Parts: sequence; C-alpha cells; structure tokens
Amino acid sequence: GSCTLKDNVNLNWRLIKAPMFVTDYVIVHQLAHLIETNHTPRFWNIVRTQTPTMEKAKAWLKENGQLLEQEI
Repeated sequence: GSCTLKDNVNLNWRLIKAPMFVTDYVIVHQLAHLIETNHTPRFWNIVRTQTPTMEKAKAWLKENGQLLEQEI
C-alpha cells in the first residue's frame, strides 16, 4: 500500500490473498500515514493501538510477502 502527499491511500489488489490480520495491518498502516507522515514512534504507536496483531502481520509479510506476487 501507499499514502500520497494528497492523502490518497492506495492498496495493492493482491492483499485479497493475504490473511485478514495482514490486510487489516496494511490498511491501518496506510491510514496512520494520514495522521503521521513518517515512521516515527508516534506513528508506530497509532498502528499498534489499532492493530494488536501488528508484529504477527509484519512477520507474516516478511516471511510470505513474496507469495502475494505469484499468479493466482
């Protein structure tokens, strides 16, 4: 996902292949950029507060993110 300087949040369609807790994390991560642009401690606190499974989702993406790029 990404968040532009004009506050447009973009999500990759491949997220439909990820577990829901990962999709939730990516959405919250991008929405948090509307409040805090950079990955500051405040940013991570916002994401962590809204996504209790943040660490699990980050670990899943690190280990399995490449699977999202594969064709269905």
